[in-house]
Amino acid sequence: MIGLFLYAFLMSHPSHSLAAEQYAIFSLNNSFEQMSVFKARKLYRGKAKSLNGQRFELADWPADSQEREEFYRYLLGKDTAQMNAHWAALSFSGKARPPKEISNSEIDSLIAWMEQKSNRIGYAPIEAIPTNANVLFVVSEGN
Repeated sequence: MIGLFLYAFLMSHPSHSLAAEQYAIFSLNNSFEQMSVFKARKLYRGKAKSLNGQRFELADWPADSQEREEFYRYLLGKDTAQMNAHWAALSFSGKARPPKEISNSEIDSLIAWMEQKSNRIGYAPIEAIPTNANVLFVVSEGN
């Protein structure tokens, strides 16, 4: 009886463990300006060569990470396999280089890579970005 009650209670209250997280596209370079959703999508589709007149390098999380899966689903409505195929086609045609895949799913690895050059852009869960980050765009499930 208690089990049935607990099941009914849980089913009537939606779980918030899968609530839309927010991801920030950011740089450690303060000269980059905030961008629109259109520009953010162009960036991560390989359709932009520069930002505010500056060339840039993009970072990506490991292919099997939840961060990467959610980010591309929220921003572009694509899953990781679709984005891998997209970037492979762009790379093969010579039109664009795919983002640099960070070796592990730790914010410190991303920040260390970004600190090496000022033109680098990455994304991370908004609560994980450093205080000195220049947030260019915030991505959530509703975008």
